[in-house]
Amino acid sequence: MSDLGALRRELTEFSQRSFNRHLVSGTGGNLSLRVPGTDTVLITPSGFSLGDIEPEMIILVNLDGEILDSPMNFKGSKETGFHLEAYRNRQGCAAVAHVHPPYATAYSCLGKDLPLVTISARAGLNRVPCVECFMPGSTELCSAVSGGITDYPESNALLMKEHGILTMAESMSLAYYVADLVEDSAKIAFLAANIHTDT
Repeated sequence: MSDLGALRRELTEFSQRSFNRHLVSGTGGNLSLRVPGTDTVLITPSGFSLGDIEPEMIILVNLDGEILDSPMNFKGSKETGFHLEAYRNRQGCAAVAHVHPPYATAYSCLGKDLPLVTISARAGLNRVPCVECFMPGSTELCSAVSGGITDYPESNALLMKEHGILTMAESMSLAYYVADLVEDSAKIAFLAANIHTDT
């Protein structure tokens, strides 16, 4: 049986790293981790900064979104729905990161794929498509993200228009690293587009 304490500590570590890396600010963003061999998921609580997350704050839910364990009686993230869509619809997905990194979020406002201008971006990300904008926590947003997950099986990251990004991976560390790569790729794309050379 999986050690929930160890998994909660792992999720805490990457929540704090996401905040400290400036992938998210304020009380935005949410991370989740599937409990291996089960249909249960650990997810960060609603209304707290990822920089302040501690293991006892993390909530255990099933794939229907029902809370199974909340040591401090916190509510799960309002975005739990699209996290669960990733686990239901993406084979091998064991971790999800939803964060709001500034460069990638700025590109999301264009409603287009993220431009991948480097070899490492194309190799590591393949494609980062954009899904439509809806209110946070809404069923419409959940449906849009679910559609992006199923429509772009080659993509392990999505831009969420005017909202942020979603990454999916086989581990929490990989989901974090993909998010970091998406933001770095967006920053490089912006810098490359704004370099003016003499002709």
